[in-house]
Amino acid sequence: MTRQKTANDRFADRLDSILAQQAKDRGLTPMPLELDALLRRVRDGGWSGEYLGEALLSAYWTDRPFNFSLGKMHRLDAEGFRLFHQILHIRMIPNWRDDVLWELAQEIKTLLAKENPHVSSTSK
Repeated sequence: MTRQKTANDRFADRLDSILAQQAKDRGLTPMPLELDALLRRVRDGGWSGEYLGEALLSAYWTDRPFNFSLGKMHRLDAEGFRLFHQILHIRMIPNWRDDVLWELAQEIKTLLAKENPHVSSTSK
């Protein structure tokens, strides 16, 4: 005997269909952000840590400019390149949570301010 679909089942099917079409339209399947890897890179400092940290802050706070050249993205190693693309897609991942991203942005802002004292930890 086949169970009849509930409204939740139909909604889940529709959502799956929408997400599949969205991935097809974009030509890629966004990957979830590797939070621990990103934090490690920012904590380690250096150019790539600052580049990735500033990218996350700019992606999270949509009115914050990203003041690095996108042309220098080629200087990132494979992990950094992957993290950069994950950052670009943070809001395209199903079930993304603003509270998690906010906490991450706050921690990265603090880390970057410690490495670059001229950067204000109170500004976006």
